[in-house]
Amino acid sequence: MLEPGGLVYSSVLDLIGWTPLVRLGRVESFFDVGGVELYAKLEMYNPGGSVKDRIALYMLRRAWEEGIITEGSVVIEPTSGNTGIGLAIVSTIMGLRLVVTMPTKMSVEKEAILRAYGAHVIRTPTGVPPEDPLSYYRVAEALRNLIWSIGGRVSDRELRDLVGYIQMLVREGKSRDIAKILESRPQPTPYAYIPNQYYNRYNPLAHYETTAREIWVQTRGSVDYVFAGMGTGGTITGIARYLKEQASKGVRVIGIDPEGSIYHLVKKGVPLKEAMERARPYLVEGIGEDILPDTIDLDLVDDIVVVGDEEAFSMARLLARLEGLLVGGSSGAALYGAIKYLKEKGVRRGVAVVVFPDTGRNYVSKIFSEEWLRRHGIETDYYRVLGGLR
Repeated sequence: MLEPGGLVYSSVLDLIGWTPLVRLGRVESFFDVGGVELYAKLEMYNPGGSVKDRIALYMLRRAWEEGIITEGSVVIEPTSGNTGIGLAIVSTIMGLRLVVTMPTKMSVEKEAILRAYGAHVIRTPTGVPPEDPLSYYRVAEALRNLIWSIGGRVSDRELRDLVGYIQMLVREGKSRDIAKILESRPQPTPYAYIPNQYYNRYNPLAHYETTAREIWVQTRGSVDYVFAGMGTGGTITGIARYLKEQASKGVRVIGIDPEGSIYHLVKKGVPLKEAMERARPYLVEGIGEDILPDTIDLDLVDDIVVVGDEEAFSMARLLARLEGLLVGGSSGAALYGAIKYLKEKGVRRGVAVVVFPDTGRNYVSKIFSEEWLRRHGIETDYYRVLGGLR
């Protein structure tokens, strides 16, 4: 019998974390970043293919330890997909079941992967306000209330029926019916649980205790800049908090925000209500928000770079050809924002780490499809789009 250790692991959960840090030497030359050493933190090497595996493990393990969930519980999560995939993997090992609520703009690859892991998926409209009963946040709460109202563990068949019922209400736009479910006040049970990555304190803690420490060790404490997209904000908050505690010289942490998100507006001092009213849809997945989650601390973010869909997708497509890295649009946005920041600030030396959140295999039918790009008015010649950075 093989003993765990070295390259032998007890379960797939032991593969989460310690993702590689890879130098982007060809990117450095292509964009002429001077003496800056650019490194990518490749979160696609987590078993679920994204940085979200880290928080999935932390949130569910802690919920189990605290008695919030038990064997057979139904985990329900509103997500752009990657957190759902991480939760699906962890749920499988822990004997839990998973339902994901996900906006329709998210890729079909993510839904297919979730279903392959045995998760149920409820699709919701894209672009509706967070408080709308049809939003993926509120739909998750409605399903939880229905399970709570049963008072005990639901069977697999009951769960399928409940998921089908909620999906029907969403598909037919019956927001009043969903609102009535949301207004109910059933007694909570341990058989339905929403980790809620937007408000779960173990989200940034996971990155404080793992991602940030890995970056510190891998750079031998020499990191000067970290660039990361902001979705729930857990990644950038956890990384920033840890590194700023360690580095006496001061690490600058730069957030990447898509056009249409509110983070850069709030950081500039725009009142939250006004910022939320100015939010608009965008195509890049996994970063940006139209709400302000508890899991982000913008005071720890030194600056924010706003990146458009076209720039994000173009950089992701260039990375595949230039560095042999197939990554998602949020990774492209992070790298575009990093290069733009370094050039505009005149930075010509130092060590910069860019967090690449996930794999491009989740977006083959989208950002790596010229037909899809043209249909959405995105320039397919990425050299033309990125020429301004050179």
